Amino acid sequence: MNRGLIAALAATLAAVWYVAGLGDETGDETGAEPSAADTRRPSSAARAVAAAGEAPGVLIADAPLRAAAEVGRDLFATHSFLPPAPSPAALAAIAARKGPPPAPVAPPLPFRYQGKLMEEGGITVFLAQGDRILPARAGDLLNNQYRVESVTATAVTFMFEPLKQRQTLTIGSAP
Repeated sequence: MNRGLIAALAATLAAVWYVAGLGDETGDETGAEPSAADTRRPSSAARAVAAAGEAPGVLIADAPLRAAAEVGRDLFATHSFLPPAPSPAALAAIAARKGPPPAPVAPPLPFRYQGKLMEEGGITVFLAQGDRILPARAGDLLNNQYRVESVTATAVTFMFEPLKQRQTLTIGSAP
């Protein structure tokens, strides 16, 4: 082993032996528990620090006594950092300021006009939805949501069935 390492280990061992020897001032070799009066005195480590001159005139302070309220506190209780929930009165005041929610509105028509076929029995319009072409006549139900109410030479009127709202798709001018 390195001689410097052995010397450092020996110095550390001597320092520990010296500090441990300072605590044995009473000469009591029985290993008995210290009395309550002995616990109020500074510990041997505190006396060693004061004797070494690192903190002249200052001893390590005794641990502060805990109040009864602190001793009975549950140290492992759950704690939430979320803000407290608003009271029902505050929620009612916010709702009163906002007013009633707006009525639901039908989405825009998903169809584009592609053409029409005029026959003796009525007009058939061809509508595009994405890459599909849908033929539609009055009374047809498209996508289980849009009922074709009427087809004229200039417009197609749809009823959005879930909300019972009418929508119109302009298809051009009359021939």
